[in-house]
Amino acid sequence: MHTWTAFLFLFISLALATPLLTPAVEERTLDQIYRAALKENGPLRVNWGGDVKASGEGIAKAFKARFPGINIDLRLDLSKYLDGEIDRTYKATSGKDDGADVAVIQALHAFPRWKAQGRLLPYKVSQWNDIYPQFVDQDGAYIGCYICHHVRIPHLQPKNDGQLFATHNLSGFPQAEWSEKLILTYPNDDDAILYLFNLITEKYGFNFIESLSKQKVQWVRGTATPSILIANANNADAANACSVSFASSSAFAPGIASEAQKDIYMAWPQTGAIFASTKVPESAKLFMNFLMDDHWQTLMSRGRFATRRKFDGAGILKQSNVDPLGYGKFMADRQTVEALRLQFESIIGTAQGQNPVDEY
Repeated sequence: MHTWTAFLFLFISLALATPLLTPAVEERTLDQIYRAALKENGPLRVNWGGDVKASGEGIAKAFKARFPGINIDLRLDLSKYLDGEIDRTYKATSGKDDGADVAVIQALHAFPRWKAQGRLLPYKVSQWNDIYPQFVDQDGAYIGCYICHHVRIPHLQPKNDGQLFATHNLSGFPQAEWSEKLILTYPNDDDAILYLFNLITEKYGFNFIESLSKQKVQWVRGTATPSILIANANNADAANACSVSFASSSAFAPGIASEAQKDIYMAWPQTGAIFASTKVPESAKLFMNFLMDDHWQTLMSRGRFATRRKFDGAGILKQSNVDPLGYGKFMADRQTVEALRLQFESIIGTAQGQNPVDEY
C-alpha cells in the first residue's frame, strides 16, 4: 500500500515538474488545412479588434473568397470590449466556451493571463520560423500577427497656397498656431493612444498635454477617426481648411496626405490566438495561417513593418525612436495604465461620442 502511495506521489510530482510539450511547427499547406477544415461543422468565430468597419470587412471578405465553404463569423469591436466579452462568456459557461474561436486584438495583457488559465490552444503556424521570436509566445500560445503603428502624420493640405501643413516634431503642436486645427483620439479611450501620450509626457512632461488642451482640439473616439474626418474635409474641397493629427491611423483614409513622423511614435504587434474551447480547431488554424501567409502579410506590411522577417522592410526592431515591445510591457502594468487614463481624463475630459465602429 505504501509502495503504491509513494509511486503515485512520484508520478504526480514528475507530471507537475515536466513542462508542457510545445507543438511542432505546422507542415501542412493552406489547401491541406482547408480540406480538413471543410469537415468541421459550425461557424468560425473570430473576435477582431478594430475601430472602423473596413478593418473587419477586409479580412472576412478575403478569407471567404480564398476558402469557400468555411463559414466565418467575424465580430469587429474595440479590443477593450472584446477581451471583456470573452471573459464574461468563459465565466458564464463555467469555462466551456470563450465566445470566440480566435481573437486578434490589441489587448496584449490578456494573452499571458489566458495562457496561464489554460484557455489557449498551443499552435505554431507554418511561417513560425520566419516570425521574430520577440513577437511570439515560445510555447505557441499566441503570436504577433502584424505590426500596427502611428508613425505618419495625416493632414489636410490647404488648397489656397499649397504649403505643407505638418510638423516633424511633436513639441510644436501645443502652440497657439495650431488652435482649432488638431483632431486627436482621446488617450483615455484607447490604450494604444494612451501609451503614445505616455511616451510624449515622458519626453515633454504633462505641460505638453495641459498646453495642448488649450488649443481647442477636436477630440474623437477611434484611432482612424481623425484621418477619416481630415479626408472628408479634403474631399469637401474646403479652400482654407487645415487639419492635422499626430495620433491616428491613415490606413482607412486613402489618398490622405501624410508625413513621416521623426519624433517619438509607437508600434505594437497586433496579437492573435486560438482558444482551447474551440469546436472548429482546423478552421481556426486555417485562419491563423492565412493571416501569416505571404499574400496577407504583403498587404499588411506594405513593405515597411512586419512581425515576419521576410516582410519587415524597414526593420521594426532597428528603429531608434520606437520600441515595439514597450506597449506590451505597458499594458501588463494595469495599475499604471488606469492611473494614467484618469490623469488624462482629468485634463481633457471623458470621452464623448458613440462607438466609432457604429459610425465608420
